[in-house]
Amino acid sequence: MPYNNAQFRSILQSFGFLYPPEGELTSPISDDNSPMVDWVTTEAIKEFQAYYKLKVDGIAGPRTLAKAEQAMRILQDHLNRVVNANLPTSQPLYGPRTTAAVTTFQGRYGFSPAKGFAALPVRQKLYDLVRGQGVRAESVGC
Repeated sequence: MPYNNAQFRSILQSFGFLYPPEGELTSPISDDNSPMVDWVTTEAIKEFQAYYKLKVDGIAGPRTLAKAEQAMRILQDHLNRVVNANLPTSQPLYGPRTTAAVTTFQGRYGFSPAKGFAALPVRQKLYDLVRGQGVRAESVGC
């Protein structure tokens, strides 16, 4: 999926790789569609790439974007299975529906604050729950 810069930043933010220099994020959804060449975003891309064992170059190239799409599909599939989120499998975006599903999951499973960010502990718990259902679960990462 060809993500625009704001959509990819949303994935980086929601997965816990991108934090603004001025402080805490209030939403996992970004509206910043500017070029991804600033230091903070480049470092977040590098962290994402390292986590997913991609070539670490800080550039959101085809392999990095493909991995982001795969990670989003897995997240949404797990949310559909665990909280019946009914997220469309054809739209691997971190938007309002995914944020709402993550918030529901966080509230149900004791994550505080429940703000819709799917950082590693959230993704890992989802994976563990799906795996515990006796169905094939795709790993949340490395």
